[in-house]
Amino acid sequence: MRIPAFYSDAYAPGEEPLLARLRATRDLLQRLALVDLQPATPVRPAQLDGLHDPTYLQAFLDGREPLASRQGIRWTPRVRDATLSMLGGQLAAVDRCLAHPAGIAMNIARGFHHAHPLAGSGFCAINGLALVAHAHPTLKVLVVDCDEHGGNGTEEFAARMPNLFAVSIFGTRFGCRGGTRSWAFHVSREEGFARYARVLDGVGRIIDDVAPDLLIYQAGADCHVHDPKSQLRLRTGEMFRRDLAVFTMARERRLPVLFLVAGGYQDATKVARLNCNTVRAARIAHRKRATPAGPLAVSR
Repeated sequence: MRIPAFYSDAYAPGEEPLLARLRATRDLLQRLALVDLQPATPVRPAQLDGLHDPTYLQAFLDGREPLASRQGIRWTPRVRDATLSMLGGQLAAVDRCLAHPAGIAMNIARGFHHAHPLAGSGFCAINGLALVAHAHPTLKVLVVDCDEHGGNGTEEFAARMPNLFAVSIFGTRFGCRGGTRSWAFHVSREEGFARYARVLDGVGRIIDDVAPDLLIYQAGADCHVHDPKSQLRLRTGEMFRRDLAVFTMARERRLPVLFLVAGGYQDATKVARLNCNTVRAARIAHRKRATPAGPLAVSR
C-alpha cells in the first residue's frame, strides 16, 4: 500500500533551509516506494478570505513588511508561493481522504499550527489546519497535534470556529493551554513515554466524544531525542508507537485522516527517516490485517 502524498517543488525554495529540507523527505519516500506522489497546486488567495486578519493576509500576499515576515521566515515571493502551494496540497489531500471511506492522505508540508487569527508566528505564515475547517464548514475537523511545540494558533482558531477541535500533546507549551473545543497536554521529559502513552489513550475518548468527520494528524519530528529543540526527548521507537497509535485510532473508527510532517530541526536526512517511519506506521494501521512493523529507518 502506497500512501497518496501531495507535494510540489514549490514547497522547498532553496533560499530557505527550513523549507528546502522537505525535498529530502520527498526523495526518501520515493526511493523507499512508500508513497504515491500527487501534484499540489497553489491555493487561490480568495480561498483564504476570512481566515486571518485581512490586513495581515494582504501584507503576506503582497510582501509588505514587517507583517509579511511576521512568521519568522524572511519573506520572498518564493516563500509566499511555497506557503500557497502547501495550503493547496492540504486541501487536495482532504479531498482525496473524503473521496474514499476511511481514506488516508499525506501532505509533505511543514506544520501550520502557530499561525493565529491575527498574524503568522513560529515559522507558520497561514494556519493550514484551520483552513480545512474554513473550507469545509459542514465538517467537524479534529486536529491531533503531536509536535514538540503546542499548537497555540490552532487553539485560537478552535475557539472561533464551531467545527474545529484541537488536541495538542507537547513538550514545549508555546502558549498552548487548552480552551474552547481544544485540549492541551504537556508531557515533561521526566514523565517520559509512559505518560505520553496514557495521554494518547485519552485522545481516543476525545475522538469518541467529538465524533469528527475528519482527523488531521500533525506528526512532528522535533520531539525526537536528537532534535535540538526537543524537551520531550522521545526515542525513534517511541515516536513510531505514537504514530501507530494515532493511525490505529483513526482506522478503528473508520475516520478519514490527513497527516503532515510538521517540525524537525536536526539534520534533514535524519528528519526524513523519521517522516518515513510515520508513513510506515500509517501503512501498517491501514492494512486490513495489521502485521508487525518491518525494520525502522532509525535516526540516531
